[in-house]
Amino acid sequence: MILKKLKTDYLTFSSILLIITLSLMLSACSPHPGAGNWQADADNTLNVSSIKVIFEGTADFYSDDNEDSILRCFWSASDKNTLQMQCVHAEDTDKKETYEFTVTETGQGKLTQNEQLIGLFSKQK
Repeated sequence: MILKKLKTDYLTFSSILLIITLSLMLSACSPHPGAGNWQADADNTLNVSSIKVIFEGTADFYSDDNEDSILRCFWSASDKNTLQMQCVHAEDTDKKETYEFTVTETGQGKLTQNEQLIGLFSKQK
């Protein structure tokens, strides 16, 4: 009798643990709304024409003047709509900068540095 109860309790516990694990895995795999290719809506102070945000936590900034990326970044989500980006300049990897990229309620991307607007971006499909 005790053995049967222990077996039932173990199966119940295992089932609950499996459901929790699967739920966490599925929720962690949804892409951040900032992931994707973004095109600048207008000229900006950094001369960034596009930003490519990769789901795996990297991003590259491009300008019209250069085929290669001008900034290479690692990002982390600070909330459901905002990415914190730690970037280095491609030509001078000792030069490091921090940016914030926020997806607004209208779906527009807003790039800022130290709370100063750098540029607005539209997501490319």
